[in-house]
Order: sequence, then structure tokens, then C-alpha cells
Amino acid sequence: MPTPRKNQKQIAQRYAGNLRYYQSLTPLRRLKRVLSIGALVAGAVVAVLYLTFGRSSQKLEWLNSSGAISKAHAAFAQDCKKCHDPALNVDPLRFTSLTSSLDANCVRCHAVHTFHDADTVVGHSCVDCHHEHLGSGPMKPVANANCQACHGNADIMAASAQKAAQLPASDFRFVPRDNLVYFQPPRPPEGYTKVINSFSSDHPEFQIQRDNLTDPDTLKFNHQLHLTGDIPLVNGKKLDCAYCHQPDSHGVYMQPISFARNCQACHSLQVDPTLPGLQIPHPQGGAGSSIVRNFLLTLPSQYQLYATQHMQELNISTPGQVADFVNQHMQGIRARVRQGDDLVQDVFFADATRINLGAITGPSQRALFPGCAYCHEVKTMANSFNTPVVTKPVMPDRWYVHARFDHSAHKALDCTYCHSLALQSTSTAEIMLPDKTSCAECHSAKGGVVATCVTCHSYHNPDTTQGPGVAQSSPLRDMMLSGL
Repeated sequence: MPTPRKNQKQIAQRYAGNLRYYQSLTPLRRLKRVLSIGALVAGAVVAVLYLTFGRSSQKLEWLNSSGAISKAHAAFAQDCKKCHDPALNVDPLRFTSLTSSLDANCVRCHAVHTFHDADTVVGHSCVDCHHEHLGSGPMKPVANANCQACHGNADIMAASAQKAAQLPASDFRFVPRDNLVYFQPPRPPEGYTKVINSFSSDHPEFQIQRDNLTDPDTLKFNHQLHLTGDIPLVNGKKLDCAYCHQPDSHGVYMQPISFARNCQACHSLQVDPTLPGLQIPHPQGGAGSSIVRNFLLTLPSQYQLYATQHMQELNISTPGQVADFVNQHMQGIRARVRQGDDLVQDVFFADATRINLGAITGPSQRALFPGCAYCHEVKTMANSFNTPVVTKPVMPDRWYVHARFDHSAHKALDCTYCHSLALQSTSTAEIMLPDKTSCAECHSAKGGVVATCVTCHSYHNPDTTQGPGVAQSSPLRDMMLSGL
């Protein structure tokens, strides 16, 4: 049979003669006592040193630090007062949402931003979202929970919408500070106050698709024709998206479209079949129409200049031959045009007819200029000359005011994967950006691609108090978006 187990009382009898064993000092207990007393003494010494010298020397300020600061602020890691300066006052007229001197120190460096939209009803401190002393690497990105504290709260969003209804539209104006053209849709009456818990679930449809917004640009362009139509090869290749849409130096956005770089190879401004080098100028800016008009009204001088610059090519060697060249080319024009302004009207308002200023015979008419109105909106200025004026095209550099996009992160995808509408688009007015559903195919739990709020959105707004025309410097926005 198994030996019966002892009960607790029987076990306790083993220590009946040694009830004060805990008072004996073993070597281990002696070491623990020495270490405890030593720690107390060291702490007292440090406290005395700090109280004596710490307030006048930055060398001991590290004693206050709860951890290393991020590399974005590493330059003043030993200068605590750069951030922690209780003597600094907050300007209540400008920074009504800031709640501490720490916040005021933040905006001394990050001064190009306001806190958030004017309809914000809950004040936050900078450190509510931006957490320092968590390590020497990049600063931790803003968490979704910070955004959802307001945007996931129906009561706060309702209060924000109510506040927005009482504010003038100027309080929400977006003033670009980086010399770029932004597509600025009308602000919804209730503002951007939909309750959002995640991008893939209840984030609203993008405003461009939700409100069926159109591009107001007056330039006439047909994507379908250029991508699928009978367009001649350019440099031996068929036109594709990348021919016109080239990434910028960072690969994040696309470079602006340029006539000289993207269009002129196909759309020649040649006006004389016998002289490919003589082309109507295509200037940029508001004075462009005047430059083209002056060119047409001074054609004899333009022919003379061309002949002078190409004398060897044209086998011309004397001033008399230059004059004969000019008269020869002007004869055909004078036979068809009553006066200079008639020629101006023909060139500006032609929208398909090829402009031929020279002899009827020559290369294919396809190489000739089809007229300004073929691509541009042309209007008549109310003056004694009925001067035609080309409406300047306005092509946005950025399509989203409240969001950002990084093309370099999507370079593995074909352009038409996101911009499939380009293959069917025949009008400039059609904005061919992907909708929310297309983005959520990847940016969701199912797609496996990150979809945090700061993936696409920044929080702070550019400071509009200084007005437009000032180059934007946005270290805070860059820091927040990149995790610095």
C-alpha cells in the first residue's frame, strides 16, 4: 500500500526548533542588504547633485529623460528646454487648441501649420498624438485610435457639423503654399464629418466620384483616341500612359504636362509645308495670345529671319535673295488673305482645318498646324480689333487637397489597373481617378495592404494667415506621414 501523505501540521513540526531561521544572515542576504543600502545612498547623492547643479547645467538634464528621443529631434537631445519650457506663453488668439507650453514649443518650429479644421470641437495637445521618448529611431506614426477618437464618435462629428454651419466659408479655404495647382472641390455643407471606423468598411466614397465632379480645364483632350486610336508611332513606339505621365524626382507624383515635352512631337505648329522649321510659337502664360498674334502680323519679318538663319540650307547668299525669298512665300498668303487680322482669325479659330501659309504643294497636310481652337478654348476680346484670346489651360498638379498619394509605392501596377477609365474617356471633363472600392481591394484586411488614416491623410492644415505665394515648408507634415 502507498505511504500515507503527511498533513500540514505534521510537516510544520520539522521547523519546531528553528522558528527564528529568517533572522540569520546568510551571504546572499548580506549582499541584498548591501545593494539596497547602496542604491539608496546613490539615489540621494544624485538628487543632491541635481538640485545643486542641474538647474544651471544641461549636462545633468538627461536625468529627467524617460527615454531616448527620435532622430527628428536628436539635434537638441541634451537641451530639454527646447521642448520643456514652462516660461513660454501660448498665444491664445492663434493657438486656441493648444493646451500647454510644450505645445507652444512645438509650433515654434512647426509654424506653417494650424491645428486642424476650423470646425474642430475637441482640443488636443500635440503630445496626444505625437509621442516622444520612445526610442532613438523614427517617431512612432500617429495611431488610428487618435483619429477615431473624434472621427469615430457620432456625437463629436454631429457637433462639428453644427459648428461648421455657423462659420464662413473663408475659414475653410485652402491656400496652396507650394506653387502647385490643386483641384479644390466645393466643401460639403456639413463638412467632412461622416463617422469612420475603418477605410474598407465605412469610409465615404471619394468626393470626386460621390459628387460626380468634373475637370473644369478648357483644354480639349481625348484619352481614348491617344491610347487606342490610329495614332502614328512616336520614336517607333505606340503611345502609352508613360509617354506623357512621367514621375517626378521622388517618384511620388507626376510631372506637369508640357506642350514642348509631351505634345509637340506629334502636334507640330508648322504652318508652311515647304519650311518645317518655321513654326507658330507656343508660349506659356497670359501673354501667349499676344505673342502668337504678333507673329502672324509680322510674317514678312518672320520669313526674313528664317531665311537669314538658314542661308546655307536655302542656298541664299545675298540680301536680295533674302528679299526674293520673303516675297515668294508671301504671295500665296496675300492672294488668300485680305488683311493681317483675317489671318489671325483663321489661325486662332480653326479647329480642324490645317493652316497652310505657303505653297499648296508640299508634305502631307497632316504635318501642318490645325489651328488653336483644335485644342484650346478661344474667345474674342471686346476691343476694336476683336482680338482672339486663348483660355489658359489649368491642369491640377494635385487632385486631393485632404489626402496624398505615392505613385512609387504602386509602380508594380499597370496604369490602367487604377485608371481604367482612360481607355474609354473622350472628354477632358472626365476625372479618371480610382474610386474607394478600387483602393480597398488592396488597402483592407482582405487585400493585406496597410490602410491606416495616415497612409493617405495628414492632420494639420497649412497656415493660411500668411496668404499665398510663400514657399511651403512642412517638416511636421513630413514627420507625421513618414514616421520621423
